[in-house]
Amino acid sequence: MATRPSMRFQTAAIIVVSFLLSHAAGLLFYSLDRRGALEMTEAMDLIERAAGISRLVRELPTSWQASIVRSSDSRAFRVWVTAEPASPLRELSPSELEMDAYLRSQVPQLAQGEMRVRLIEGAGDRVIPPPLDLGDRISVFPSYWETTYAIPSVALSIRHADDEWVNFLGAIDTPRSVGPELFLANVTSAVVGIALVAFWLVSRVISPLGRLAQAAESLGRNISSEPLPVTGPREVAVAAAAFNSMQRRLLELIHGRTELLAGISHDLRTPLTQIRLRLELTPESPERDKNLCTLDEMDAIIGTFLTYARATGETEEMTRIDLGALVASVCDDLADLGAAIDCQAEPSLIIRCKRVAIRRAVTNLVENAIKYGHEAQVVVSRLGDRAVIAVEDRGPGIPEDQMQAVVRPFHRAEVSRSPDLGGVGLGLSIAQAILEDHGGEVRLTNRPQGGLRAEILLPI
Repeated sequence: MATRPSMRFQTAAIIVVSFLLSHAAGLLFYSLDRRGALEMTEAMDLIERAAGISRLVRELPTSWQASIVRSSDSRAFRVWVTAEPASPLRELSPSELEMDAYLRSQVPQLAQGEMRVRLIEGAGDRVIPPPLDLGDRISVFPSYWETTYAIPSVALSIRHADDEWVNFLGAIDTPRSVGPELFLANVTSAVVGIALVAFWLVSRVISPLGRLAQAAESLGRNISSEPLPVTGPREVAVAAAAFNSMQRRLLELIHGRTELLAGISHDLRTPLTQIRLRLELTPESPERDKNLCTLDEMDAIIGTFLTYARATGETEEMTRIDLGALVASVCDDLADLGAAIDCQAEPSLIIRCKRVAIRRAVTNLVENAIKYGHEAQVVVSRLGDRAVIAVEDRGPGIPEDQMQAVVRPFHRAEVSRSPDLGGVGLGLSIAQAILEDHGGEVRLTNRPQGGLRAEILLPI
């Protein structure tokens, strides 16, 4: 169970992974759209440049036209004059229609003239310009318009005379995509941020489930624990309310059973008292003495029943006490009766508990140790956030297969413990009921050198 990931982690992981996938897809779509937008902007810049050159050719004297064309011609932006258009006539794409309209808005004289625009994206569409006339200019770069692959470019042919077309060919700079470093940094920062927020939000939503699990676990140890707060999402609140209702019904059932047991035990004492009075009025005889002994045993059994009923239905108020002093007083009282007890108690070990109930539980365990082991060694110490009362004896111990059963009501480990010592098997059950009411427990182990070690563990 401990190796399984928590619901908090799994839910946060689902949110983070979903966000990561959607964020990566968004970045991909953004990169593609950005690339197309930047390429279109670059193409429009080339169209605008061509429009400017076209206006110069139209507006300046004819003798200057050759110089303008030659001066505007460059390696990446070619300008040349031919008798036929370099771009053949064809149906325009949406992007080409947009560039055509833009060019006509920049050069109004072209509104009625002939013009052909072409967006080159594949190797089959490329336009090969004539060799570059450098004149006295020197270029260290070879012409890349004759390469085997297509360079993204814009080809434009504008008619200036019946037998004269000015052709433009401009290379489109391919925009750089989002690099892996930038992509990784973007995604990492986004994932870290969303992970922190998701973990915090999921923790707020799921924390009531954790409280519900803790309450369910502690219910077996302390049936009288505080009810759960009905908070959180609707489903969790409904579960918490159902848990509280179940706890109330369990308490009512236990209290009803306890009251029934206490009532029966109390009512039995009236006829037992009457029988005792009648026997005491009869003449002394061995039979009379046996009957009186039997009545004493029955009265002791009924007293044990009443003690168990009080332990399981304890209503005593919680107070702060010195546990070492309480255990020492129990040991002193039993030592005064002749019991062999060695008590070592840590001073100032303060706990909050029901004083009378804890004293009863300690007394039961110490009396058991004396009864079955003839002597008891009691040590009170602190272990982390718990107080420990260890009671050891030198008796026969308890078989390992009966360790869990001996704390059940009316169970006696007679195989190893003497059957002649009496009792109805409620001593450990009473102690266990009292400690569970305090959120504690009883642990039983056999000592390697012989005897039984009983530990009372109480929260500090």
